[in-house]
Amino acid sequence: MAMLIIIELLTLWFSVHALSSVRALVGAEGLWSKAEKDGVYHLEKYYRTHDEKDYDAFQKFMEVPYGDHKTRLQLIKANPNLDSAREGFIEGRVNPDDIDGILQLLLRFHNFYYIGKAIGYWTEGDSLIAQLTPIGEKLHSEISTSSPSKEKLDQLILELEPINQQLTTLEDNFSFTLGEGSRWLENIILKLLFAVALTVEITGLVLTVSVSRSITKGLNEINRGATKIAKGNFDDRATVYSKDEIGMVATAINQMTEQLILSNRELEQFAYLASHDLQEPLRKLIIFTGMLENDTETVISENGKMYMEKITQASMRMQRLVTDVLQFSQLNLATGYHKVDLNITIDQLLSDMEFVIEKSGAEINVTPIPVIEGDEAQLRQLFQNLISNAIKFNEGKPVIKIYAEIITGDQNEKFCRIYIKDNGIGFDEKYLDKIFVIFQRLHGKQIYEGTGIGLAICKKIIDNHNGSISAASKPGEGATFIITLPVLQKMR
Repeated sequence: MAMLIIIELLTLWFSVHALSSVRALVGAEGLWSKAEKDGVYHLEKYYRTHDEKDYDAFQKFMEVPYGDHKTRLQLIKANPNLDSAREGFIEGRVNPDDIDGILQLLLRFHNFYYIGKAIGYWTEGDSLIAQLTPIGEKLHSEISTSSPSKEKLDQLILELEPINQQLTTLEDNFSFTLGEGSRWLENIILKLLFAVALTVEITGLVLTVSVSRSITKGLNEINRGATKIAKGNFDDRATVYSKDEIGMVATAINQMTEQLILSNRELEQFAYLASHDLQEPLRKLIIFTGMLENDTETVISENGKMYMEKITQASMRMQRLVTDVLQFSQLNLATGYHKVDLNITIDQLLSDMEFVIEKSGAEINVTPIPVIEGDEAQLRQLFQNLISNAIKFNEGKPVIKIYAEIITGDQNEKFCRIYIKDNGIGFDEKYLDKIFVIFQRLHGKQIYEGTGIGLAICKKIIDNHNGSISAASKPGEGATFIITLPVLQKMR
């Protein structure tokens, strides 16, 4: 782009300079022509008046074409003396600011048709105007005698007129040729400027589209990589397409991913060791507390028994919390994707939860759900958490409805949207953005037991399956959880 703009500016500079030089040359010709006409006029007047001032004026006006003649003689040389050529033009009363431009025009384009033709007329004019000086000298010599011969003077004046007429024709041809050449040059320059400008615009457009696509491509790749990272997929890397700022961001994303993998491994190891180290003393605490309660030889007061029961309950809650944290920390991307018939999965899940369902008196209605691809164990955990919550957060007889529909995405891809609707206590809409965050509890733990991890696990499972989960609820009107998963689509 920079080179094209420089070419455009140089072309513009050349065109302005060339046209200005042609204009100046036409002006110089005008001075030449006027001086010739004024010189002839004063010579004819001298013939009539015999006034020496008229003859001096003739000689003065002849200095202009003679000065231009001096310049022309220098320009036709193989190695012209430019200083001498400038002096000639100065004598020809050419504006000093225009002289260099005219000289360059004549030297560079003397073989150019119009310039060459104009120089030819100039040469003819020089040969004709050279004849005026001898006529003037003869006229001056005769008039200077004591008794001038009118017959000789008339004969000299008759020689003057044909030369003047021929010079007029040459002057007209010179001006016409330069004007025609100027118009031709102007037309060529306009076409050249248009071509260069069009090239600049097209190149700019191509570069803009190319750079825009490159930026968009790089940003989309960064966005894709960041989305994968956000969903816990640390196996993918953003492709680095360039070494510019966007490429540096993509590289930084990849470096961040490597660091996250390292940190995640350290965190998982810490969570596993911490949970293992916590579970072991908790198990012993629960076992020994139970043994102490059942030991008939040990006398425990009623308050002591109550304290033992509280210790056991707290230990069991702590054990559930540790188990859930361990499960959440180890819930990475699903592996071994295959077709999952959720109808069978949910039916088996309800069978396993039969005791809890019967105890709560829950009524669960399931309509057919399309087959999808995914990790069956994780999807089973997803529905178990949601159904368990629907049963737990209910003050009456739980009624749970599970149904689905097929929707089409923007790219005509198919999705399965599953609704889990209950008639429980619900929650305020202001909590919609918080319920899937780990350890968020909307209800008092004194009333409803739980660790606040279940819905966070559901969100992580859905993210692992490239899906989405949302909820709608109002206090006292139950809650509806909406799950969207791809249908029979291979996921990474």
